[in-house]
Amino acid sequence: MHDDQYTDYGIRRLARRNGNDGSINGSLLVGLIAACFVLLGGLLASSQPLQFLNIEGLLIVFGGTVASALIQYSVTDLRAACSAVRAALWATPSSARERMLALLELSHRVKQQGILVLEEEAQGESDDFFRLGLMLVADGRTIEDTKRILRTEMESSREREWRSVQVWETMGNFAPAMGLIGTLLGLIQMLSATHDSTTMGSSMAMALVATLYGSVGANLFFFPIAGKLRVLSQEREQCKSITLEGILSFSRLESPIMLEQRLQSFTSTAVHG
Repeated sequence: MHDDQYTDYGIRRLARRNGNDGSINGSLLVGLIAACFVLLGGLLASSQPLQFLNIEGLLIVFGGTVASALIQYSVTDLRAACSAVRAALWATPSSARERMLALLELSHRVKQQGILVLEEEAQGESDDFFRLGLMLVADGRTIEDTKRILRTEMESSREREWRSVQVWETMGNFAPAMGLIGTLLGLIQMLSATHDSTTMGSSMAMALVATLYGSVGANLFFFPIAGKLRVLSQEREQCKSITLEGILSFSRLESPIMLEQRLQSFTSTAVHG
């Protein structure tokens, strides 16, 4: 089988084995909307939905959660965590399948047109990591330098992404505890105002609603967001590992056949959303 035929066959086989890649950012958006509808349904099921609105409870739970997170992390970390959620909602998710196909097709072009085609490809590439790798090979950097630079970039990106995951997990851990603090404060106020039924009622309401806020915040928002960001980070890391394998293959001037064989090891471990 000729190289051209083998490469076309490899592309089709990789496409079949990785044809179930999903849109992770779409599932995140749908999940957040569904969580809001769950809350809305619970409010509308009550004859007095406004009874679930308690400003003191909101301040204690969510204000206390953010304050506690700020003690552990910096403002920059919290800003980066929020930016990670925005990126997860609107950015196009990394696709291992598409990256494999792009690398195989580019390997075929390199064989036909030479290594300088990588510089042309890098100019139109939107992925920073992929573009960096292409430029390193096009500039004639050694295999060792290329591998070291790209691995350093991978480790730096992983550290930034996992810090955002840890921020959301930390807030998920703090939220129920802040809800418990709100409950204790409400109970203290209630017991100290046994002579005033109105004050007792409002204090009891704050105590119970604070617990609700903490549980809802942790289990419908903070922990699910942290989990989604973890999945996204794993998918991006795998996509970068695939890219690194392809870039090193270009640097070694390997044939498309060799690259296709190297990429086979990634098809059974691809991360799906």
